[in-house]
Amino acid sequence: YIWTIRHLLRRGGIWINYGPVQWHQNAQLHPTTNELRDMIEAGGFEVKHWEVSEKLVAYRHPDDLDSAHSNERGSRSTRSEAYRPLKFVAVLKSVDSGSNGQEECLLSSIQKVRLSTGRRSIIQHDFVEEPDE
Repeated sequence: YIWTIRHLLRRGGIWINYGPVQWHQNAQLHPTTNELRDMIEAGGFEVKHWEVSEKLVAYRHPDDLDSAHSNERGSRSTRSEAYRPLKFVAVLKSVDSGSNGQEECLLSSIQKVRLSTGRRSIIQHDFVEEPDE
């Protein structure tokens, strides 16, 4: 989605994010917040603000976070789900479509995350097949 946002913004465009860092189980990558920041910067953005909130936010209903209600009759649930939102502001530095430098930098960053997590690469490489012996 970094490239999608990059292509939607003009130079100087602002990306404001507030939400969970939660990856789908079938996602190719599951980067940490630090790895995500590296990939965003490699994609041509300058991060102006980066914070993982200490305050929990309920996924479904605000009462899910209020432990005082957990023992009351009529409590919404015995289970609560919450996240600490990642809040950041990033500015697109440039949109130079003639240069592949930032694309290569982002792909390199993605490859590093893949190697650190043991996920296989989907990046196609030119290679010469070795003949069968």
